[in-house]
Amino acid sequence: MGSKGKELGLGEGFPLPEELEKNYEPQAPWADVYAYWESAGCFQAQDESLKDQDAFCIMIPPPNVTGVLHMGHALTNTIQDILVRWRRMKGDNALWMPGTDHAGIATQTVVERALGQEKNPQGKPMTRHDLGREAFIEKVWEWKEEHGNKIAHQQRRLGNSLDWSRERFTMDPGFSEAVKEVFVRLFEEGLIYRGERIINWCTVSQTALSDLEVIPKETQGALYHIRYEFCEEDGSPLKDSNGEVTSIVIATTRPETLLGDTAVAVHPADSRYTQFHGKFLKLPLLGRVLPLITDEHVDQTFGTGGLKVTPAHDFDDYEIGKRHSLPFVSVIGKDGKITAAGGPFAGLSVSEARNQVIQSLKEKGFLEKTEPHVHQVGYSQRSDQVAEPLLSKQWFVKIKPLAEPAIKAVESGEIQFSPKTWEKTYFEWMYHIRDWCISRQLWWGHQIPAWHCQTCQEITVSRTTPKKCQGCGESTLIQDEDVLDTWFSSALWPFATLGWPESTKALKTFYPNTILETGFDIIFFWVARMIMMGIHFMGEVPFSRVYLHAMVRDEKGEKMSKSKGNVIDPLELIETHGADPLRFTLAIMAGQGRDIKLSEQRVAGYQAFCNKLWNATKFLHFNLNQPELKSIEPPKEGVSKWVEANHAELGVVNRWIVSRLQRVIEKVDHGLEHFELNESSQALYDFTWHEFCDWFVELSKLGLRASKNEQRETLYVLHYILEKTLRLLHPFIPFVTERLWQSLKWKEEAKGQFPSIMLQAFPEASTALVDVAAEKTIQSLQQVIDAIRNFRGENRIPPKKEIPIEYFSKAADAEALIKLHAREIQSLAKVSELSPIDVKKVGEKDREDALFSVIPIQEPSMELRINLAGLVDIEEETRRLEKEIQKCEADLAHVLKKLSNPSFVDRAPKVVVEKERQREKELRDQKSELLGTLNRLQKPAAMNQSDG
Repeated sequence: MGSKGKELGLGEGFPLPEELEKNYEPQAPWADVYAYWESAGCFQAQDESLKDQDAFCIMIPPPNVTGVLHMGHALTNTIQDILVRWRRMKGDNALWMPGTDHAGIATQTVVERALGQEKNPQGKPMTRHDLGREAFIEKVWEWKEEHGNKIAHQQRRLGNSLDWSRERFTMDPGFSEAVKEVFVRLFEEGLIYRGERIINWCTVSQTALSDLEVIPKETQGALYHIRYEFCEEDGSPLKDSNGEVTSIVIATTRPETLLGDTAVAVHPADSRYTQFHGKFLKLPLLGRVLPLITDEHVDQTFGTGGLKVTPAHDFDDYEIGKRHSLPFVSVIGKDGKITAAGGPFAGLSVSEARNQVIQSLKEKGFLEKTEPHVHQVGYSQRSDQVAEPLLSKQWFVKIKPLAEPAIKAVESGEIQFSPKTWEKTYFEWMYHIRDWCISRQLWWGHQIPAWHCQTCQEITVSRTTPKKCQGCGESTLIQDEDVLDTWFSSALWPFATLGWPESTKALKTFYPNTILETGFDIIFFWVARMIMMGIHFMGEVPFSRVYLHAMVRDEKGEKMSKSKGNVIDPLELIETHGADPLRFTLAIMAGQGRDIKLSEQRVAGYQAFCNKLWNATKFLHFNLNQPELKSIEPPKEGVSKWVEANHAELGVVNRWIVSRLQRVIEKVDHGLEHFELNESSQALYDFTWHEFCDWFVELSKLGLRASKNEQRETLYVLHYILEKTLRLLHPFIPFVTERLWQSLKWKEEAKGQFPSIMLQAFPEASTALVDVAAEKTIQSLQQVIDAIRNFRGENRIPPKKEIPIEYFSKAADAEALIKLHAREIQSLAKVSELSPIDVKKVGEKDREDALFSVIPIQEPSMELRINLAGLVDIEEETRRLEKEIQKCEADLAHVLKKLSNPSFVDRAPKVVVEKERQREKELRDQKSELLGTLNRLQKPAAMNQSDG
């Protein structure tokens, strides 16, 4: 291959020679192919579609600017690229919008970590505060320019046909204006407000966190059962009729938060506590008097059915606190230490306070018991420290008015999810949605366009920097230091990338987008918010179809993680096996609702598939260069038109393969239309490998050695099928199909003579080219040839050794098949002689020294009769088969012993038991096959034959 891709312009020809290399090479300079595509503008959409074009638009989920290509990206990008290449070849004005997200916390953390390697004037590690906000932001931009485009280069290695001329960044000037406009409008509409609510807080990064940035981890903790004593409103003990102080035991995983308790709650229907409704309890250790309240949120079945309510440090308790107008006592500060409200525990870290609270509870007799307890604890994604729910003054979006039309859009079918089961998850979250905390205590990001007056404390929200306070008119204004949550800006991705708030041509053409394709894990954080923002600001849904793919796991089905050491790097797979095999592997395994169990062996298998396609192309080249075929010229009207116009007069083999091509085109189109990429991929694999490369290529060898007319017809059909197959496969394996298509001498360029397969027409199925009779004939022929091949394999007859076969036809169609296709049977099954059995002689006693095997074939109805004498050492083969049967029976007995043991079946993991059951089935099938072979070997023909 050449390296002139970047130098070439439109129409100068593709920089690849016609002569192919020996084999498909994953390490070949495929970057040259991509460089040509990009420099020649192959990926670019037009701001306005032509009259006969549909607009097709997919927005890439913007990866973090700090990111590198991982397997989740590879799956998302592969699926999207397949869809956009398909629609581009269909003739659509197809846009795949690229871009990256500024990733506030992640990017700031990376730059701060680098700063920490330097020393400030005091000799301590430098922080952003040493630089100041403006200088620090400059540092981040410098880092972005130097390191932030890494993932974009890696996307190119995967073959992503993104329109790089439109690449967007969520902090670029135009996008920033859109973010500012959305904030101001929502504020003016009363949908953004500033207030104190409970949020997730990272004590290390010192910022509020989005829900997605809080990772639940299964943690081995403890359940602490603490006794709360009932009391009068003045705090005096409440005693029962026996003079004993009454109490309730409450179970908690966070005993330190009792310092912030402001109530104890029970379920109103819990009869155990009816007599205490309206009573009070005394808070252990601090002595604060708490009301006993009733709330239906309380789970009666957990512990004793009592719940300590800490409204300032638990999201559910916060809602209870609001419903009952409870006081909110913050006992954990933003520094992760106990506040003054914690009394004697003030100044301790959370973990220190927990230990001391437990000790004090023990000493004072309030700790009833402690028991191990596994539960989910939220950790900050960035710092890997426990995220603290706490009260904080932040900016919020009043979300329910935005959620209601977004719910209706899915309920009405205006937006459809695939798989549809995800709609339930969407509704579950949307119906219980909380106001959205959109402020972050960072420096990197979209600074909130709000200014605080230092004179009257009024807040002025403005699109431009205000000169004076809108309240008092003073100029003592300071801009809010917080920035917006990155999900706030990415929620605008479907329209802000297209130039909104300006009414651009691109916006009119590509909004609404056609499809949203992404992972199911961000339904809430990205998908739902894009729907809400799109409807609110554009007046219509941002997309009508949402395809949510599954997760890529390792070959054992386990989630990939660095700690497990089972992470598969897509870039390493590309380096070893090539981008095309990785793409095809992901596509063929991407069944809806099924996680992908990925292994390198699967990728290596589809590398062999690429090589198979390569060899089929070399086979065509080889024949075109043969002396006896060189003189054949392509038809003036083009190969495709000739084949389709003369279809009815073609030989049956050629009519068959043309017909099978129509079937696969239908399957591919259907699969892509319905997001069943696995079905499209499997159909292409089966057709390409088995029907085209195995059967048709082998059958075509006979036509290429026949008469001049048959040679010409065979060459035309061979070229036709290969060229159409390459087009069908191009969206899935773009690099190798481009290389092979470029090598074809008779290719027909369908779009303005542009020399790239990616801008050629995608094949369309034609019912007129479907030939059911030809398909039935070749299917029958395949069954005959397969039966002979299987017999040869079972009896270990050398591949090159030709064998004589007699046949007995039971129907006229079988007789006709043999007579018309004896050439094909003899050639493909290595048969030296194919002769009929006289029906009058069937059933007569055979010579005693001859052993025959009879192979019955149902369709067509016939029998094949093979004399084993001289082909097989009967005694040696019998001993081998008997030995294999004995081993098979021993293995089967071992498996059956396991499965008959109730202890194993009941206690072993289900996957292990299922594996043994599958093994039992395999061994039974193997034994049956071995016995059948032995039976055929030992019985003479007279015993095997039917009486006709």
